[in-house]
Amino acid sequence: MRRSIPLFFLAVFCVPAQELPPEVLTLARICDRVREAVNRLPDCTCVETVARFRKSAGKDLKPVDRAVLQILFSGGKELFASPGDTHWETEPFAFLASGMMSNGLFALNLKAIFVNNQAIIRYKGDESPTGRREARYDFHISRMSSGYTVQHAGASSVVAERGSFWADPETYDLRRLEFHADEIPPELLYADISTTIDYNRVRIGERDILLPQTADVRTIGVDGVENLNHIEFTHCQGFHAESTLVFGAARDASPVAGPTATQPKPAAAEGTLPPALLIAVALSTPLDDHAAVGSLIQGKVVGGIMQKEKVLVPDGVPVVGRIRRLERYSDAGDYFIVALEFTRLETPGGDLRFYADLQDVDRREGAEMVLVNTTSVERGESGSAGPMPSAVTWEKTSSQRIWTHEVPGVGTFFVRGSSFSLPPGFKTMWKTQLYPLPAAPGTAAAP
Repeated sequence: MRRSIPLFFLAVFCVPAQELPPEVLTLARICDRVREAVNRLPDCTCVETVARFRKSAGKDLKPVDRAVLQILFSGGKELFASPGDTHWETEPFAFLASGMMSNGLFALNLKAIFVNNQAIIRYKGDESPTGRREARYDFHISRMSSGYTVQHAGASSVVAERGSFWADPETYDLRRLEFHADEIPPELLYADISTTIDYNRVRIGERDILLPQTADVRTIGVDGVENLNHIEFTHCQGFHAESTLVFGAARDASPVAGPTATQPKPAAAEGTLPPALLIAVALSTPLDDHAAVGSLIQGKVVGGIMQKEKVLVPDGVPVVGRIRRLERYSDAGDYFIVALEFTRLETPGGDLRFYADLQDVDRREGAEMVLVNTTSVERGESGSAGPMPSAVTWEKTSSQRIWTHEVPGVGTFFVRGSSFSLPPGFKTMWKTQLYPLPAAPGTAAAP
């Protein structure tokens, strides 16, 4: 099978383009587009936030905890660290005592399907799951070709994969990847393992890079226990390699001669703001319900920021970010969930990393931090006996509070209505947090 797939693609490209079915041409261009994105993926790091949930058989899904890690993609590999730590691990499991974790979500899954020619791919038609036309393709990777390893209950095994992906048939950008573990050995005690990854382009340096935005990993055990990890990738930035010479026989000796050790360093010298500063940001351009998730947005600082009689951030400084989430719901009346991720302040003295939690929003445009929906449940009328009977009309109501996942550095709020338009000047209030600066792996000393 490993030999037959490359031959299939070779045959496709040797046939004149006008004789090929449109879906085959689209697939070839999607593969080229993803292959180019993977091959040109720079060394970069993101904050990975994992909200973990668990559901016992016959029970409701309940939150367990939330983990925050730094993920570094460098040299085709994924590395993980606690925010600000100097010790990097190849597996994320090292940072948690128990529960489900996964890797390979950042870029490695794309290689098996689009780069290494390990998948058998079939066209399934055009769909519009998010209101825009997307081409769907189903794929299968055999257990022999797959590198998908599952560990559970003391057992470890490679499994096959079956799934689908959706891409824009005009730009050929990958939108979503969804796959299940197939041919699961019984010793793993899993009935199903599924993964869904949503992709978008993120500005890193001077280029827009295809990166995962969110992911859901779900397992169902043979005993009916279900685990769900909802993952968000935020505040991605580029890195480059820097070599350091270390001399001496011991690690703690003063540097004197030895081999080089490559360490990741920020690609751009962006500064960071002190924590606990309140910053008001107003939109520079309107934002409405027709905006696309992933679109760039711009705002400006309102009022400037002072600390110890020194201007840290002048009034009117541009703030750059993107739309992380824009979803419409009707379960508690029409409303939208909107999430904004501002990442950079463009000050006269140089760019500053914007890493803050949303504190409040301008309520005049129908925006709310927490959605409270009050509904009338029951109405009635009761009377009292006696010489002067009276009637009392009563109404019973109930309230429902709707919350969203908390993601560091991403501000989420609600807007009521079947549509909305936030004008320029719409204000949001943020509180800066200590940015989890990625730390380089330790440098090994020469013997």
